[in-house]
Amino acid sequence: MGLAAQFDRRVEDDDIDENGHMNVTSYFRWGIWAPWKRLEGLGMGQRYLDERRLSFFTVEQRLGYHSEMRHGQHYTTRAALVERSDKALHLASFVIDEERATIACFLELMYVHVSLESRRAVAIPDDLASAIDEAIATDAWVRPLATGLTLRRS
Repeated sequence: MGLAAQFDRRVEDDDIDENGHMNVTSYFRWGIWAPWKRLEGLGMGQRYLDERRLSFFTVEQRLGYHSEMRHGQHYTTRAALVERSDKALHLASFVIDEERATIACFLELMYVHVSLESRRAVAIPDDLASAIDEAIATDAWVRPLATGLTLRRS
């Protein structure tokens, strides 16, 4: 797939719902965390939040299921950066059924970069914006897949 795995797991007992497959909350939990972990790798970790008092807030998401995951199945969660404006970021997350080499779930997210002091949208600093732009260029192949959300230009 070309994207590093942010999480590598097996479907556990507590992931299973009444229908005998992985529950929506488990897809969502790992799908929502993968982009965050990817951003941590680009310099937006806890230190960024603590020292700069800046972060991203999720403002929109779209989730689609493509195949069910059953107890014990091996899956990974991978994140891609799709596009950005000066204050917003469009991301995608894949839950991959590793045993069948298929996409089990696809999640699109829209983040807004915010000041943790004012709780308002602010521009992404140049150093993080550069790292994000490099990741967007690397992940460009994902862009045609991520058409469910639209980046609002500020």
